[in-house]
Amino acid sequence: MTEYQHIPVLLKEVLEYLQPNEGQNFVDATLGGGGYTAAIANLVAPEGKVLSIDLDGDAIKNFQFLISNFQTNPKLKKHNDKNITLHKGNFQDIDKIIEHHEFPAPDGIVADLGLSSYELEHRGISFQTNQPLDMRFDQSQDLDAKFILQSYGQKDLERIFNDYGEEKFSRQIVRKILEARIKNQPLKHTEDLYKLIEEALPKPVKHKADDSARRIFQALRIEVNHELRNLEEFLPKAFDLLKPGGRLVVVSFHSLEDRIVKQFFVGLTKGCVCPPEFPQCICGKNPKGKILTKKIVLAGEEELQKNPRAKPAKLRAIQKI
Repeated sequence: MTEYQHIPVLLKEVLEYLQPNEGQNFVDATLGGGGYTAAIANLVAPEGKVLSIDLDGDAIKNFQFLISNFQTNPKLKKHNDKNITLHKGNFQDIDKIIEHHEFPAPDGIVADLGLSSYELEHRGISFQTNQPLDMRFDQSQDLDAKFILQSYGQKDLERIFNDYGEEKFSRQIVRKILEARIKNQPLKHTEDLYKLIEEALPKPVKHKADDSARRIFQALRIEVNHELRNLEEFLPKAFDLLKPGGRLVVVSFHSLEDRIVKQFFVGLTKGCVCPPEFPQCICGKNPKGKILTKKIVLAGEEELQKNPRAKPAKLRAIQKI
């Protein structure tokens, strides 16, 4: 497979905060195109190991192809092929996956919550290409975007569009979806959904249909893949699995994800939670982590010129005390 192309976002910054060194062990919780995995594997070789996880079977197959063809893949050194372990699975199960592979306590874990270019172009995730309304990362699961649009009730659809898309015209869009059902006009392709969104918007804002579509498509994708729930389960497990001094780096792409990561990291830095009037601490709580990024890290101009899709990327990093 050579179609699974993806430029790793904030690669230089990810490596700066992870600080991989020879002989260390790392987990790439979201393999994608393998950019992080390849770079980390080269830095920890020959004794260090990388465990790479992805829910998308195509990502696993693609990277298996890459590491079996070192002659045409300068990103990897030949002696790294045995030091990379690939696992198809959900990063929310990182604890079980590490246990299954008897992988050592990681010196660092990285998760890129973004989408690969391949997924954007082949899974009906973007309205800019006409594809079947799928949106599944895991092609073996039953729930897809088409099922949601055909089966979910009004309240659930409005909840999804409001909570995950923060779309202020959710009610009007849902009304159109329900009308399409009554008329037996199923939404099967991204183009169908885009046209419906455009029709649902009030005349003064129809020219902003792209903005609403982007939010609606995001909301559906999050619901299909349970993205926020998975992230909330992944973060505490990943942090607990780190070695003392180990680092967790997360790259998010929208405010909902970034908010979850920020709040989780801040919570780890809090010590005593006793009321101020207590003469001495009785809770016994100490900070568990030290935030390494005082503010979010964004892509620089040089990277944005090469990869405009890096623009919404936000990196946060924390170190285990």
